[in-house]
Formats: sequence, structure tokens, C-alpha cells
Amino acid sequence: MHVTTHKLHFPGLHGVKAWGNYAKVKKGLKVHVCAEDTVRGVYASGAVVVVKNSTKKFQVNLGAVAFGYHHSICRNMTLRYSSHVQIYTFTANNKGRINHRSKTKHLF
Repeated sequence: MHVTTHKLHFPGLHGVKAWGNYAKVKKGLKVHVCAEDTVRGVYASGAVVVVKNSTKKFQVNLGAVAFGYHHSICRNMTLRYSSHVQIYTFTANNKGRINHRSKTKHLF
């Protein structure tokens, strides 16, 4: 099976730099997602990929969350569904609450 890798272009959000890619494989969607905290006043920055089945009844997600200014983190995983993909970014405070969330971008 020929695998083509596609870049993920996450919605912009102040304090978050996010990047990644995905490829459709036999068992679903192979995803690589990274996030970097780019502002001193932001406690944590994250990027999330949500994948749903064809009926949108079931979903799985993969997120990367960076804690601390100029820290980045990457995560890799093969997600079992591949019919619908959504991505978004967010920032969080030190109590674990999401302060800001970008609009959800629907890829397919």
C-alpha cells in the first residue's frame, strides 16, 4: 500500500505554535502532532486531532500539550478511524482549565 503524508495546518491561536502530519494507512490514520508554548504568560499550549468513523458515532483523538515557555512536545499514534478529521488548538491555565480554544478546522 502506497502511503502519502499530508501536513496538518492548525488554526492560529495566540501562545500556540502547532504542526504535524498524517497518512492514511491500512489500520486507520497515522498521526504526528506537535505543540509549542510561545508566550510567557500562557501556562500550557496544545494541539488536538480528532478522528471519527464514517457515521460520526465513534471518535478517537490525539493531543500534544506543552507546559512552559518555549517548550514543545510531539506525539505519534495510529488512530483507528479515518473518515472525518478535525483539528484545533488551545491554551490552558495552571488549574487545568482551557482558557482559549481556536475554531475547529474540518479537514475531511
